[in-house]
Amino acid sequence: MSTPSLDELLGHADALPSLPEIVHHVINTLKDDDADVDTLVHHINTDPAIVSRLLAGANASAFGLTARVDSARQAFMVLGENRVVSIILATALVERYNSQTAEFDSRALWRHTLGVATCARALAEHLDFSPEMAFTGGLLHDIGKLLMLAAAPADYATAIHLHQTEEVSLMAAELSVFGYDHAAAGGQLASMWRLPYEICEAIAAHHKPDDYSSELGDLMHVANVLSHALELGDAPDNRVPELSARACASLGLSWTSFAGRFGEIEARYQGMRLILGI
Repeated sequence: MSTPSLDELLGHADALPSLPEIVHHVINTLKDDDADVDTLVHHINTDPAIVSRLLAGANASAFGLTARVDSARQAFMVLGENRVVSIILATALVERYNSQTAEFDSRALWRHTLGVATCARALAEHLDFSPEMAFTGGLLHDIGKLLMLAAAPADYATAIHLHQTEEVSLMAAELSVFGYDHAAAGGQLASMWRLPYEICEAIAAHHKPDDYSSELGDLMHVANVLSHALELGDAPDNRVPELSARACASLGLSWTSFAGRFGEIEARYQGMRLILGI
């Protein structure tokens, strides 16, 4: 059987589980200033895995409290909305997409995407972007890898082998085998899932921001490079991608002023890893 074209790959998107409903709900409320916390708590309570991670995170953070946190609503009070949303999104995705093969470890993928998401949030806070939109884009930026693995496992194993044995980037290996890469596949999948346009474009742009005109894509690209530079994700063959000077200039990013947050980023990342158990 020949390697699937991008259209054929997307035609087999049902090989990958659909995006969890709680993730859709959270993403749809990111731009809603009138979002109802009670409705979100109701959705949270339908997912035991998310509830358990929230309670673990809240109790770990509840220094000085005499009683344990034992409800999602209490977790909101202890953690704050931003951290709650981060834990919801990360838990839902890690639990939903847990693929293990001889060539591919989804836990390693989620450690990397958590690192990118953490960097993206910090950059968004520094540059006055939407931190939640940035964090969500970071978590989803490599979703195309999971689609390629699910829909064409033998071909994707070939790409991974090429990447590991020929010392070429995974992007180059994907292009060699498929004729397209995980960024293109992920952007199209996100569109099929009816995610916000900004996130779809950022996923597609995160390796080649100069080919797009996307502020979130520029931010995602910088977050990806920064995550590699800070060695978040514990990748055994970590390689720092080339940084687009245009993307940095477009964002108005001053590394001199932002570098002071590197320690904070690393601490946030390690804290989330403990909560998620990855």
